[in-house]
Amino acid sequence: MSRPIRNPFYIVLGVIGFTFTITAASYCLSVLRGVRPQATLEQKSHPLEELMDRHGTNLLTGQLIILAIATVGAVTVDHINQQKKQSSAKQKNLLSETSKPDSSLETK
Repeated sequence: MSRPIRNPFYIVLGVIGFTFTITAASYCLSVLRGVRPQATLEQKSHPLEELMDRHGTNLLTGQLIILAIATVGAVTVDHINQQKKQSSAKQKNLLSETSKPDSSLETK
């Protein structure tokens, strides 16, 4: 019986999901600070905030696309593993049924 394929997409989903969370929170903070510009005039903006102002939408969009692709990949690998498991179980059942002696041929 072969081992199921490990799903590498779970690692990608975890890493990109974490970075998406950080990016989304930073982007929200940047938007909120943009709504109240009078409070931000006194403070110098952080480089992360400047990055979110310039590239925040592109970063979020790219991360969502990667998350979508990795999700489809993870589901596909899990589906393939499940099909292999079911086919090996069917083969095992067929082999066990053919190796059993026929009870109708036994003499009493």
